[in-house]
Amino acid sequence: MTNQLHTFVPIRLDEQEFHNIFNKYYVALCVFTNQYMEDEATAADIVQDCFAKLWQLRKDFNYLHQVKSFLYTAAKNKALNELEHCKVVDEYARKMVDKQKDSFFHDKIIEEETYNILINAIDKLPPQMKAIMSLAFEGKSNPEIAEALHVSNETVRTLKKTAYRKLRTYLKEYYYLLFLLY
Repeated sequence: MTNQLHTFVPIRLDEQEFHNIFNKYYVALCVFTNQYMEDEATAADIVQDCFAKLWQLRKDFNYLHQVKSFLYTAAKNKALNELEHCKVVDEYARKMVDKQKDSFFHDKIIEEETYNILINAIDKLPPQMKAIMSLAFEGKSNPEIAEALHVSNETVRTLKKTAYRKLRTYLKEYYYLLFLLY
């Protein structure tokens, strides 16, 4: 009964009384808040915020029970808000991961289709041009292609130019797709 009477005692929240209340309730509020958060550091941050808000509003409190009620209610509300915020952040992150998975899948399909279109167009070239373009497609330089096919660099350069012209003709309906992808 004396505890209940003690909470109705008038208080003046000066700096000393604030420190007394902080020392008396800080740990209990951290334990209380941690029941919501299950993260001691976040719970401690929330309690710190509640005490900062109490200091800002200190003139609005006349009794200890008002201060305790404010601290516990503020801690609970801040914890619930933080949980809701974390839920929103997690949901956003999950959606971004799903979107990236979908995008990756979509990009791979386009890449494979583009590759197939290009290979089919190269297959339509005359044999020597086809060989040159296949090696160029593998990343070989003109001198490497010339050496592999036992032809001169000039022959490779000339046949590549002709092959590019023919490929442009073969691929004209796919031009924009290829342009956007490469």
